[in-house]
This record gives sequence, structure tokens and C-alpha cells, in this order.
Amino acid sequence: MKYLLILLVLLGFVACKEKRDTGPQIIHYGEDVCERCKMIISDKRFAAQYIPQRGEAKKFDDIGCMMESLGEEKKDGGGVLAVYVTDYVTGEWIDGGKAFYLKNTELKTPMGYGIAAFGNEESMRASPFYKGGQALGGIDDLQK
Repeated sequence: MKYLLILLVLLGFVACKEKRDTGPQIIHYGEDVCERCKMIISDKRFAAQYIPQRGEAKKFDDIGCMMESLGEEKKDGGGVLAVYVTDYVTGEWIDGGKAFYLKNTELKTPMGYGIAAFGNEESMRASPFYKGGQALGGIDDLQK
């Protein structure tokens, strides 16, 4: 009986263990600060974030700031659970690993990286910045 009680208590602890939310975290535009450059995140079209294995979500005002930080995270041996960027057209969070990226000097991003993310290739090609821009492919192409 004693062992059964101990087993039930242990099972209770395991069942109550809090699961980590790896979905996109809320950004309070005009209040939250970019993890890298410390500017206030104000333009939803270029916001980005990632969820590291250790710690809280890291939020950014520019996709370029996030990419710089991701590079440092990988150098330090830190893992990343999820990456999110906002779709330039809809302003909705999309999976950063599935997004299509476009770079154009005419895109006035908060820190001047000139990169926008799109949920699909068609909307990227329909962007007025596509002509004269450079389709960068996926997130792995941004890290080169």
C-alpha cells in the first residue's frame, strides 16, 4: 500500500508538470523592446521572435536582428524550439522555417536589414518590392 501511494504521488507530479508554450508569444507593440538593438517594437510587419530551449521568448523589431541573435545562440550551443515572423501582408504570425523571405533596399525596416517575410511564394511575388529585390528562400538561406 505504501508503494502504491508513493507511485500515485509521483504520477501526480509528472501529470502536473507544466508544458512549455512554444507558440508565438504576444508582443505589446509600442512597449516591448527588441532583444538585440533595444529599440521599441512598433512595426508589426517586421516583428520576429524565437523560443530558445532555455529561457523566455526573445522578441525583435527586425528580422535581421533576430537572425543575428539566432547566429549567436547557435554559436553558444543553445537550442531553439520555434521561430516566428510576421507575414508582411497579413501581419499574422507564421512559422519562420516555412516563410518566404524577400530582401530589398526599398523595404524600410526598423534596423535597415530590408527583409520581409511572407506566408507563401505567391504573396511574395505579388509584393511591389519583389521587382528589384532578392528572394532569399527559407530561413536557412538567411543564416548564410
